Amino acid sequence: MTAFVRRDLPADIDVFAGDFASQPLAFAHLLDAAPALDLTHVEVIREAPPDARLGTYFDGATITAIRTGAGDRDTLILVLPAAWEGRTCPLGPTSHLTALGAFRGTVPRMVPT
Repeated sequence: MTAFVRRDLPADIDVFAGDFASQPLAFAHLLDAAPALDLTHVEVIREAPPDARLGTYFDGATITAIRTGAGDRDTLILVLPAAWEGRTCPLGPTSHLTALGAFRGTVPRMVPT
């Protein structure tokens, strides 16, 4: 039997902010705006405060920067690098989403020891 260990790999994560009535509506908007995204690698965060979920990927200073950029919007969307092929995220600003930028963070992976 192979044992696994968690490794946090450095990654640039694209972050967006918007206002959505529910998580399913946010995902529906993503399907319309960027159908090429693999939504299994997208996080939609509607919890207030979002710090615990953001802490999976970012340090405290980056979380503060993201929250400041989001302002009073109620939804954060993290597009992890595995969500698309190529160099540039296929999702851009939309009428419902503001691009906050790409933030350096980590993506957890389970790797064999």
